[in-house]
Amino acid sequence: MLKDFHGKNVGQLLYDKAIQVARQKNADYVWLGVWEENPRAINFYKKNGFVEFDKHIFKLGNDEQTDIMMKLNLEKA
Repeated sequence: MLKDFHGKNVGQLLYDKAIQVARQKNADYVWLGVWEENPRAINFYKKNGFVEFDKHIFKLGNDEQTDIMMKLNLEKA
């Protein structure tokens, strides 16, 4: 079960690796979309310096869900 991994820092380790790769590629920023009804993920990204900048519709099958677009400026992070 996925909840068995909550609180084990697995997400933080994966996140840290992704940011490391982005920096190695000399990216100016990283952006992502997160489902608006996933407050745990939204808070995780905010804790790591991401800010909301837009929203967009993500279709999952016939279901239209709203994703919050978040961005981290690597020049300042």
